[in-house]
Amino acid sequence: MAEALRMPSFADIQAAAADFARGFDYNYYRPLHIAVLKGDWETAEKFFNDDPGALTSKITTLGMTPLHVAAVGSQWKIVEKLVQLMSSEALAVQDFVGCTALHYVATSGSLNAAKAMVTKNRSLTQIITLAGHTPLLFAITSTRSKQFVRYLAFTTTDDAPACPFSGPSANYLVTFLTAGGYHDITLDLIQLYPNLATMADEDGSYILNVLSQLPSDFPTGSKLGFLESIIYHFVPVELDHPPPSNRKEDLEDPHGTSSDHQCYFGSLIWKAIENLVTRIKIVRDRKLRHKSAVRLVEYLCSKASTNDNDSQFWQSFVSGSILSNATSFGIVEILSICLQFFPDLIWNYIPNEGYIMQIAIKNRQEKVFNLLCDMPISRTFVLALDDSLNTTTHLAARLGPPSQLGSISGTAFQMQRELQWFKEVEKLDHPLHKHAKNKDGKTPWDLFRDEHKGLLEEGEKWMKDTSNCCMLVSTLIATVVFSAGFTVPGGNDQEKGYPIFLNDNIFMVFAVSDALALFSSITSLFMFFSILTARYAEEDFLKTLPNRLILGLTFLFFAIATTMIAFGAALCLMLREGVKWVAIPVAFLAFLSIALFAVPQLPLFLQMVASTHGRGIYHPQRLW
Repeated sequence: MAEALRMPSFADIQAAAADFARGFDYNYYRPLHIAVLKGDWETAEKFFNDDPGALTSKITTLGMTPLHVAAVGSQWKIVEKLVQLMSSEALAVQDFVGCTALHYVATSGSLNAAKAMVTKNRSLTQIITLAGHTPLLFAITSTRSKQFVRYLAFTTTDDAPACPFSGPSANYLVTFLTAGGYHDITLDLIQLYPNLATMADEDGSYILNVLSQLPSDFPTGSKLGFLESIIYHFVPVELDHPPPSNRKEDLEDPHGTSSDHQCYFGSLIWKAIENLVTRIKIVRDRKLRHKSAVRLVEYLCSKASTNDNDSQFWQSFVSGSILSNATSFGIVEILSICLQFFPDLIWNYIPNEGYIMQIAIKNRQEKVFNLLCDMPISRTFVLALDDSLNTTTHLAARLGPPSQLGSISGTAFQMQRELQWFKEVEKLDHPLHKHAKNKDGKTPWDLFRDEHKGLLEEGEKWMKDTSNCCMLVSTLIATVVFSAGFTVPGGNDQEKGYPIFLNDNIFMVFAVSDALALFSSITSLFMFFSILTARYAEEDFLKTLPNRLILGLTFLFFAIATTMIAFGAALCLMLREGVKWVAIPVAFLAFLSIALFAVPQLPLFLQMVASTHGRGIYHPQRLW
């Protein structure tokens, strides 16, 4: 890849420039050069009127024409004016690097400028630089405008000298196109040029190789918030459209209003909504990328499965590195589709990595693990030993990768997750392997303890720090509500000692809320205190400590809520005679205070509950 993008050496360019500079009067063209860079058309036009030949002359030491300079400076109005004045042949002039003006337009992504140039000279898309690059390759690696890339992709042909879709640079074209996330364009291109689908080297398919390193381009690797998940589910995405084939329409459609454009942005209603809510368009684009990536993998595997050299070809097409990457990154879609087309891939042993099942366990990829567990033969690989006599349980005993641990909030719950993985794999492994020793003489449990010493200490510190902070809040609440129980609103009757508002409904709300706040805060205090005095063995992080923390937080949340209710009731009792509407702002402020505390903590709390009392790791998914 790096070789294909190798630019001519600086010495070569310098030699060509030096040779040109011997008869070049740069001072003469400097005013024109600066005027074009600044977008000063009046000065440039006056220069052209005085010297018509300057319109196509090389005005820089790098051999650039005014059109090149305007494109480099992103002066699109001047570019369009120059295109109108220049002949079609002049548009194809190259500088000393071999770039036409269209190459520089491609780095900036001005669709109107590109269409104006290509409409006048359709061969511009085929001209290559000294390094063999077409404007399309420049666009893929430089611009982030999918519409611009799509336009060049389907106005570029496979004609000589470029041969971008069948020549030596075709593999780099599809590699960069896939890496840029233009999967729907890639899908359309390989239908026009089927050879692109089966291009592979010793590392396997070029496209699959890139896709196997892009987990966020697939549904299972993309993390969405609650609102984004709802939008993702309902927003429409259409892929069932034929690739553009009418090149004339593409060239003559300067505003991109073709049927392909309409299909790309969906119905008129959704377009209107997207204009109002930007997030919807972002989620829709992500869903389109996900759906295109899955469809692309299906198409590639379909093509590979029908190849004449069936067995030998697809084993190299879906190489070990692709399987290893897809498993390590947890891209279930790639593995699922590949195994559906080529079930024998499950037997692949990847040097220094192991079988797919073992890689999934080492990298803590739950979804891949459950997908493979649906295949009974996969469980056989759990019994395999590696060169160091490590069982699969030994592999599960190693500390998980930082990327997976970092996705779990709180080191205590990271430790819990590590324990859950170890226990789950231990159940699947053979009972004799429970006490089996590797070359270092360690059993799986010995290895787990050694690997997780640091995480155990951090988990203990996290638990104690969290408990101390929560105990402080619980103690404060208990102190306040205990005092409020003896200094009730309105005071007490001097003769009988009963509260003056004893028969008032609002007072009963205050009394009950105050009592509940006291009892729940004291209970949470006990729970957090029990965490501080726990023994902190490894297995305590599995259930015991998380349960205590969950109970402590539950009672603390309840204590805060009832304290606010008690305070609101007391305030209403004291002010209702003078300010009758006082209950409304008090209730609102009480609810707001509770929400401001609970909402940021709720995701972590729910994660704790799900991690401790959820369905666990092992829940096989159907492959067929």
